[in-house]
Amino acid sequence: MSDLAGYSRETLMSLFDYDPLTGIVTRRTARSNRPAGEVVGSIDGKGYLHVSVGKRFIRLHRLAWFMYFGTLPAALDHINGDRRDNRLTNLRPCNQHQNSGNTGLSRHNTSGVKGVSYNNRTHFWHAQIKINGKQTYLGRFTTKDEAALAYDIAAIRHFGPFARINHA
Repeated sequence: MSDLAGYSRETLMSLFDYDPLTGIVTRRTARSNRPAGEVVGSIDGKGYLHVSVGKRFIRLHRLAWFMYFGTLPAALDHINGDRRDNRLTNLRPCNQHQNSGNTGLSRHNTSGVKGVSYNNRTHFWHAQIKINGKQTYLGRFTTKDEAALAYDIAAIRHFGPFARINHA
């Protein structure tokens, strides 16, 4: 069930204001000890800004899109990867496959380069990419830059404009 299920656009627009240029959502009316005009949003466990409406937590990027367009796509992508940047120019509709192409470094990454790891036993750099939930091995390389380039090429091929690559 969608976090916005049961809420009309009109109801949400009576509660909040959204500035598409800044991405900031503010409270339209005073509530309890919260004044009108207050910037809303707390960071959830995955790094997204969210607000409580009734007994539900609504992520602000989804609220903003719904308030602006009146519809909600299956998924939304933060183009620059910053989950707190909810400017309209930083949001785009996508599917789950596309969204997975724009992820950052894994917290387990030790090379500092997306899709690249070093094998101490063979003394080679390895490149791999996850496509549709499956790891695909891209090869072994003598330098980290070669492995990063192999990842970048594969990411662009599979994720197109949604690819987050190592080299700009």
